[in-house]
Amino acid sequence: MNQLKQIHAYTLRNGIDYNKTLTERLIQIPNVPYAHKLIDLIPSPNVFLYNKLIQAYSFQNQLHQCFSIYSQMRSRNCTGNQHTFTFLFAACASFFSPLHAQMLHTHFKKSGFESDVIALTALVDMYCKLGMVAFAHRVFDEIPVRDIPTWNALIAGYSRCGDMEGALKIFKLMPDRNVVSWTAMISGYSQNGRYAKALELFLKMEKENGLRPNEVTIASILPACANLGALEVGDRIETYARENGLLRNLYVSNALLEMYARCGKIDMARKVFDKIIGKRRNLCSWNSMIMGLAIHGRSHDALHLYNRMLIEGIAPDDVTFVGILLACTHGGMLNSSALFALMINAINTVPLA
Repeated sequence: MNQLKQIHAYTLRNGIDYNKTLTERLIQIPNVPYAHKLIDLIPSPNVFLYNKLIQAYSFQNQLHQCFSIYSQMRSRNCTGNQHTFTFLFAACASFFSPLHAQMLHTHFKKSGFESDVIALTALVDMYCKLGMVAFAHRVFDEIPVRDIPTWNALIAGYSRCGDMEGALKIFKLMPDRNVVSWTAMISGYSQNGRYAKALELFLKMEKENGLRPNEVTIASILPACANLGALEVGDRIETYARENGLLRNLYVSNALLEMYARCGKIDMARKVFDKIIGKRRNLCSWNSMIMGLAIHGRSHDALHLYNRMLIEGIAPDDVTFVGILLACTHGGMLNSSALFALMINAINTVPLA
């Protein structure tokens, strides 16, 4: 970083032209505001530099800066290209601004890049993530040649809004499907409480040649197995996940832990919990294990785990306290004043009635 700043200072002192490679390297470092200042000193920055800066701010979740830079581009008569709009559509989806979305869409249609399938897919995805699925479908219908990610974006949009019939209609129309297509449907069914449909589709996916479930597929289908009590399928999924290194993913491990806990396989759940090493465990891991122990009558184990959680510096939430109350109910300790004091000391608040 210091070396790059020295090079920059040298170019300023000696009147040397700004170097594209230097600027690109500056944008790649964590100090994005410094790179921003450098670009502001360039008399006529090109679209490449602006795109790199928008992308860098987007990665740092400074979304307002992305739109500020875009406004600066326009004021300096620098026309955006397909990459500019791809980055901005992604930023807008996280910014949750329908007004910005429609403004960008209007500018995109006038840009001359409205046939770029990657930018169009980002546009469909943006509208879907904003809950504007009708707008997304309208854009989708206007795309002459769609690729698989475009179809997947629309399926995910319908699933996210709970319209699984709409998602299924698009899924059936797809000329080709990949694992993301199947996962979007499985995840949609599972998240919308249609566990039997999720499991049915997963079993159908297994029969497709060349398709292998990924981390998201596994993390999506395990809750369905838990709710349906489909332990045989769950055990098979664990074997697959373990053999393919997918248990390194915390979402997969947590989903597996919750499945075993819900199905009463507490010792299996504890094995999964213990293999989630140290700081990799999050509040969801602790809550699932505490709740599983409490529901299945292992009150003292649940309270012991709760104390251990506090010692490790994990702050409890309302789900944790539901688990603790269940543990105390099953253990005959519901009237214990020590429980109330413990809860007050943990988060300095009175539990909800």
